[in-house]
Order: sequence, then structure tokens, then C-alpha cells
Amino acid sequence: MIMDKVARNKIRLQSTVFLILFLLVMGILAWFSQLYSVSIDLTKNQRNSLSPESIRLAQSLKQPLKVTIFATPGNELGSMLSQLFQRYQDQQPLIQVEILNPDLYPDLLRQYDIRQDAEVIIEYQDRSEKISLATESLVTNSIQRLLRQGERWIVFLQGHGERNPYSDANHDFSEFATRLANKGYNIENLNLTEASSIPQNTDVLVIASPQIALLPGELDLLIKYIEKGGNLLWLADPGTIHSPIDRLADALAIEFLPGIIVDPNSQLLGLDRVDFALVAEYPRHPITQNVTSLSLYPQAQALEYHGNETQWQSLNFLASGDSSWNETGELKGEINNGDNADEINGPLNIGLTLSRSTMTTSVESNSGSSQQRMAVVGDADFLSNHYLGNGANLELGLNLFNWLSHDDNLISISPRAAPDTRLELSQTQQVIIAVIFLILLPLLMVGLGLRIWLKRRSR
Repeated sequence: MIMDKVARNKIRLQSTVFLILFLLVMGILAWFSQLYSVSIDLTKNQRNSLSPESIRLAQSLKQPLKVTIFATPGNELGSMLSQLFQRYQDQQPLIQVEILNPDLYPDLLRQYDIRQDAEVIIEYQDRSEKISLATESLVTNSIQRLLRQGERWIVFLQGHGERNPYSDANHDFSEFATRLANKGYNIENLNLTEASSIPQNTDVLVIASPQIALLPGELDLLIKYIEKGGNLLWLADPGTIHSPIDRLADALAIEFLPGIIVDPNSQLLGLDRVDFALVAEYPRHPITQNVTSLSLYPQAQALEYHGNETQWQSLNFLASGDSSWNETGELKGEINNGDNADEINGPLNIGLTLSRSTMTTSVESNSGSSQQRMAVVGDADFLSNHYLGNGANLELGLNLFNWLSHDDNLISISPRAAPDTRLELSQTQQVIIAVIFLILLPLLMVGLGLRIWLKRRSR
């Protein structure tokens, strides 16, 4: 095909225009790449991306947060930390990150007590936290502690066989208390027979299933604490409601139903018992707004609120399933619903909250809130060392204390764990891998070598 001069000029013009447009598009894309960054995390559970909880926490910042990384040049940890905090910066421009060579700033090393390479200082509103081995979980927990206005004191009532936050026994709360401490709470025990008063800086008083009756004088102090606007968490196991503590239930207009909640669906989890209440769906409440996993409540009791809105604003946040009921008979042999007259079909309330406006703060605490908050749960085992790791028990417990201490913006901040950092193999899988790599593959290589040798020898 012979083209004339006009046709050739048109082709040259089209090629020139295409080249110019191509270069222009590439330039625009390069310009946008400087303004916006796009990354794709292909790891299981999105381990290299911030969890939704960390994102919500970063976006809740109202003031600048400064991050200083003390890392020597060439330290790989410095680069990794920079990438980690870049994820926070992508969500919140108020986060400022600076990398300093510790050899050049000896005065800052003394000021912040920096002793290792790649240590991190996080500062927010004249408060600071130091992290030695920074991970998303540690960073998020540190930011949480910095966001809390003042100290938070969680006081556990003791002296009556209550759950102990410092004991490692299965039924006690040491593991949960450690999680609370990591979130910035101060944990303290209180024996009213020794102290004779409830400290004024108490943010939340916890009554965790007393096994013996409280003295009338102790009940007077508890009632006075409530009347002054104190925040309270009452965990009441079946059979632990003793006189005169009934006065506390009367003051809160709470009635505990007889018996233990029985839920046949608990056998779906492989449990050989039915006295475990499962909660898979949660009523609308700030405590449960981001909870999606089921939670487990061993031998729980149901409760009801009989007051009116002029006393307390009551909201249920935990309820058993439709197939549950409160079994008032013996949990032996065949258990049937309705074989006793005082049994009630589910759903049954396991936990409810009470709140009301008050003219005073929480026992003159530093929370500065004008709303008094209380929660009553018909089970204490769900926060115990033995059951804390089941489902959403830990998440609900932390949310509960964040709500009681008026830190609603910190509810459900619990960064995701990485499930693919550890390879777990069954005994059969280990044997198969050993046979393949230690026996079959060596024999295959020997056989191939022998065949090649025989083939060459026969030539």
C-alpha cells in the first residue's frame, strides 16, 4: 500500500498527539500519586492495616498528638515504626511523627529516659507515654491512656468473698484487671471494715459477687455512695443475694428472678451443660454498639427493673436467647421448660444499666460528668480468669468500664490480633510433612540421579 504525503502527515500528527496525551496522563497520575496513597493489604485479617477500632480512636483526636521515634540511621525498626505511624497519620492529620537520631540529642534522652534504640515517645496535652517495642495494640492502648482526662480509679469491694482483681485463681479477676490497667485504669481493693468510707476519687465501685452478707453499716456506706452520685457495677451470681444487701436491690428497684438461666443452644458449642447463657444478639446500647461476636455467661441469673423513669433511665444491654428460661429446679437428669410454676421463657435480661442526671459528680470524682451511671449483671463468671477469653466477654467487659467511667469515645477500642503469625499443625499433618520431605523427596532425588547415570552409561 502506497501512502501519499497527506496520509503520512496525518499518521505523524496522530502519533504526536497520542504521545503528548500519554505523557500528559502519566504526569497527572504521577502528580496524584504524590497527593494520595493507595495500598492493598493481602494478609489474613488485614494485619498490616489499622483495625477499625484504632481508626476510630485516631479520628477521635481533637488536639495534636506528637510521636517521636528515637532510632539510629540504618535501624530497620525505625523504618517499620515509621510505616506503622504513617497508617495513623493517614487517618488523622493531627498526628505528627518525627524520627530523631538518639546520638544527636543526649538532652532528650535524659528528659524522656530513653535507654534503647527505636523507643517511641507519644505526647498529648502535656502527658506522655514511652513504648519500647511499639505495636498497633501498644500504640492504641497508649493513646487511650493519654486521652483519659485525669486518673481513673476502679475500686473493688473486698472482705466478703468477692472476686479478687489481684488473684490468679480461676474464679478471680487478675487477667481482666491487668487489661484494665493496660487501658489506663488504676485498680484498688477496698475493705469497708478497715477504711470505713469509700474514697472520694472513686470513678467506679465494683461489687463482684459477695459470698457472705455485708454488715448493715457497710450497706449504709453503699447507699450513701449511690445517693451522692457514685458510679457502680454490681455483678451478682445466683445465691449471692444476702440480707441486708437486698436494700441495695430495693434502692435500685432491681428484682433478681429465681433459678439459673438455662439455654439449650449452649450445646451447639460442644458444651455438655445447659446452664450457660449464650448472647448472640445485643440490644441497642453504647456498650454493645460495635460487638458482633457472641458472649458466654455461666450459671447466670435473670433480673428485672421495676422502677420508673423519674428514678432511673433503664436500658437492657444483655439478654438470653428465645429458647432459654430460668430453671428453678435441680439441674440433674432431664431438664424441661415449664416444669416449675415460677419459670419464665426467654429472652431474659442478664445485664441492664441505670443512669440519671445528678447535680454532683461521681462522689466528687475527677470525671466531671453530671450523669450517674450504674450497671447490674446477673453473672460474675464471664469476667473471671477462666471464662474471660470466651467470645466477646473481654470486649464487653472493657466497654462496660469505659461506659461507666464516661469514656464513651473509647468504647470497643481493641486492635485485632494477627491470626496468621503462628503455624499450628496436627499430629497427622506433621507426620505427612516428615514423610514427604525426609523420605519421599530424598528417594525421588536418588532415583532420578540413578536413572540419569544408567542412561548415560548405556550410551
